[in-house]
Amino acid sequence: MELLLIIGIVTAVYMAFNIAANDIGNSMGTVVGSGALKMRNALILGALFEFIGALFLGSNVIKTVGSGIVPPEFMTTLGAFVITLAAGIWITITLIKKIPISGSDAIVSSVLGYGIAYAGLHNLNLVTAGYIALSWLTSPLIGLVTGFLVYFTMKKLLLKPGKRNISYKDRLEKVFSYLQVGSSSLAALSVGAIDIAAATGALYVTVGSSMGFSIKFLGAMGLVFGILIAGNRITDTIGRRITELVPTRGFSAQISAGTITLLFASYGMPISPTQTLVGSVIGVGLARGTSTVKLDVIKHIASTWIFTIPACILISASLYFLMSYLIGVIG
Repeated sequence: MELLLIIGIVTAVYMAFNIAANDIGNSMGTVVGSGALKMRNALILGALFEFIGALFLGSNVIKTVGSGIVPPEFMTTLGAFVITLAAGIWITITLIKKIPISGSDAIVSSVLGYGIAYAGLHNLNLVTAGYIALSWLTSPLIGLVTGFLVYFTMKKLLLKPGKRNISYKDRLEKVFSYLQVGSSSLAALSVGAIDIAAATGALYVTVGSSMGFSIKFLGAMGLVFGILIAGNRITDTIGRRITELVPTRGFSAQISAGTITLLFASYGMPISPTQTLVGSVIGVGLARGTSTVKLDVIKHIASTWIFTIPACILISASLYFLMSYLIGVIG
């Protein structure tokens, strides 16, 4: 059992590495895409605030992921290992392809896959699972509407009056480049709270409070290394490939997505930061005009999101049956 716990911890850190590399674009993608920060500086800043958010803001979301769907009596060390490994494998595949999926979708779907295989559907808290699924559907829509309204209002009140004044526009973009760094840092706090739950939530429940902080700290370090080593891949996709961003547009998207993510995280809901931000970026693009939104990139991202849920359920359930068989043979 001790060996399985060690393997589970290693797997949780591996998951943290992958989900952070995938999700750093949610907080820093727009600040890089608009040119307010260089990639390396953005990754360092994002790593710092995600680390803080993971340690001090993640407790409520950890409870939801670890015991909200699968009751604690059915969450074993083997289960924690299977869940984190299944989600980590899927995120690794999409990370290589530079596709920003939702780590929340991956981990919750993996929890479901394990829960169905081990405890049976009738023992799961399907009401909580339903609320989480609803947040996945609504978060990009809320992000889209909010991003559209924020940038549309800004365009009418600040950008349109100085449309012909190039000097005015340059000064305005300079001001918003500083504001955008602040909004991105705030967003990183909330993303850290959700990422640490996705990486360590299942294991946290199985080890109890005695090792809980140690697990959380190791997971937070995994987040930092994932951001610094591989965070540039998805950050570039969100920051540049969906729509062209400048500081005013980047701020509009980030303040919208960051506020929504922070609100849901405070209630322990593992909302998808990726879906929320992509929705916000699309909303800003629509406020400029539909021709500025690259629909082919959005279609590719959306198809991967839809495929994530069944893929992670299947991988998780299959890994559980495989590991149970191997343990039985070895034992």
